[in-house]
Amino acid sequence: MKLPKLLVLAAGCAIPAPPALASPPCPSASEAAQLPAPTLEQKIWVATRIYDTVGKYFAHWEALPVDYDFDRQYKSYIAEAVASKTRLEFDLATMKLFGSLGNGHTRFFDTRLMCGPMMPFLAQRLQGKWVVVRSAHKGLEPGDTIMTIDNVPFGQWVDTKLPYVRGSNLTGSESTLFFRATVWPVRFTLRTQDGHEVRIDRDNPEAEPPRGLPTPPGGTRVSMGDGQIPRIEIPSFVRPENERAAVDAIRAHASAPAMLLDLRGNGGGATPMDLVHALLEHPIRDMLDATPLRIGTIEAWQKAGMTDYDALSHAMLRTGGQMIQPDNPIYHGRVYLLVDRYCASACEDFVTYMRIAHRAKILGETTEGTTGQPYRVDFPDLGMNLIVSTRREYFPDFTPFEGIGVKPDVEIPITPEMLKGGQDTVLAQAETIIRNDLH
Repeated sequence: MKLPKLLVLAAGCAIPAPPALASPPCPSASEAAQLPAPTLEQKIWVATRIYDTVGKYFAHWEALPVDYDFDRQYKSYIAEAVASKTRLEFDLATMKLFGSLGNGHTRFFDTRLMCGPMMPFLAQRLQGKWVVVRSAHKGLEPGDTIMTIDNVPFGQWVDTKLPYVRGSNLTGSESTLFFRATVWPVRFTLRTQDGHEVRIDRDNPEAEPPRGLPTPPGGTRVSMGDGQIPRIEIPSFVRPENERAAVDAIRAHASAPAMLLDLRGNGGGATPMDLVHALLEHPIRDMLDATPLRIGTIEAWQKAGMTDYDALSHAMLRTGGQMIQPDNPIYHGRVYLLVDRYCASACEDFVTYMRIAHRAKILGETTEGTTGQPYRVDFPDLGMNLIVSTRREYFPDFTPFEGIGVKPDVEIPITPEMLKGGQDTVLAQAETIIRNDLH
């Protein structure tokens, strides 16, 4: 059985926290930008813990360019961090160091600066253009194409910000940008393709009900779709009750010929093994894992110039691949999974099990492609924390998972035209596929 995984997702990284001290009031975006930087002693403590933790536990060196030099990145970071005058400058320097590692489960967080409102819109690169896919801001509509931000071409501006949020692949990095408000200006103006200008003030957001891509529900929700096929929406696996409710819904509809599990926007949590066993009908081989293996004597020999041991630099211990046995499955009909680019971590664990078992037809978009049992370090006096991925996963046939994700059996791409109608066209297409399969 998998160990629980911490939630790291494009939707902002809600991760389980230790008991918290009394939190100060959440600052406005303007106030947050003016908060003083940590003291020199605090900066040193954070920096040393970063260097130690990454060196010990980071599991994804093989994914980095051959000329990547963490020490060089770290030295540049030290110069920026020590010189920082504000908390925001310190955070951005630290985020850029973590971004250089290019892993969706290796991140830095500042709860003091992340407590404010989320960005009021979400955009994706569609057909070579930046298109609004969800909006809660007056005057900015799903399907609008963003041309500029403060008179700078929007794609060019995005490219300058990706180093702060880089994850395991480009799609995941671009998604994360819209859930890291601290990277954005406090106030900015967007110009759309039709020449319309939209002013966004993070201090005073013009909030409206969100439009466009559906937002995940607050908890697991069951509805009867077209043709009386149960649709089970599971927003995340952070709260155990979401998984329990999903299993209960499967049991309640055990006689249905098919069911749709809607996992769009599910950023993960704890690997839902009860849900897996509710559907698993035959044994499957688990994913393969690799985690850092540090041997002091060998590292000392390497430092002494004994090149015979260079091949053991960043040595990894490979585990996993054991058989997972069925355990009284409760449903034997057809299973369909509706996924998107925001399905990450434990959500992807579930999807990979269903793919390995050939138990479900997967519809939608390729999942985010990130998992990794993060090692967490907290700085409670600062309200900051960091996580470093300790595990790199591979499919049972040794093909890589990280940065790749799970490709759907049937792709349902989002288009600007779909977004303008105000309907969940992706869901409608998924239900059509199910209906055609059953007839």
